[in-house]
Amino acid sequence: MSAAALETAKRGTWMSLDKKKRARQFRAFVVMSLRIAPLSWRPVPLGQLGPHLYSTPERNAAGSALARTLVLLAPDNIRPGSDIVTNEGDPTQGAIETGVIHAVTILLVTVVAIAAAYLGGIAVQAIHAINFDDETTKRLLAAQARVMGILSLHVERERIAGHELPFDETESSMLRALEDVQRRLATLRHRPLPSPFQGATELVKATTSFLPMALLVFAAFFLIKQHDERRS
Repeated sequence: MSAAALETAKRGTWMSLDKKKRARQFRAFVVMSLRIAPLSWRPVPLGQLGPHLYSTPERNAAGSALARTLVLLAPDNIRPGSDIVTNEGDPTQGAIETGVIHAVTILLVTVVAIAAAYLGGIAVQAIHAINFDDETTKRLLAAQARVMGILSLHVERERIAGHELPFDETESSMLRALEDVQRRLATLRHRPLPSPFQGATELVKATTSFLPMALLVFAAFFLIKQHDERRS
């Protein structure tokens, strides 16, 4: 189901699916976004995101970008009163039930978790809150799918290595492309780029905050090298 959801998102063929299959795939897409957003192979409660999970501003920004898509797809001012339980094609339930088999539980801990709970709920009820035919929405979901695919492989490499690995240029460029689409959609809706959780970092800000330090290190290295050359 996860692989099928990613392929559907990349191709933008959501409307070619029947309602039940679209609901299942979109729900899998929502849960995958939450699962990959922590960028960790260690178990993290679904929907509990925060800056404490990330070792660098860049990783924070990457996790924020994955989570932000869900916030952008959901409407503003969502206020569910309880946790949400979704199970296959059944209607969602407003409270956690013990012993439900194959259920997906989304905890209402952060803004992104609330958005995910809403999206998981409306998918099976066929409420037309998301326009899957809209080109900007298609591009957003496609970019999200590409980033989820590549970062899930990145996290697996980190698991094998036993430590964090830096993002390569391909991964960084795909993350920037995702944030660009998010920015475009936010602009079309006349709203600022949302923060999916407290302390979330944008890629542009993460790069900008790193740049002054990088310039200082480069300048210091250049001066030391010049000094050594003069002495020799």
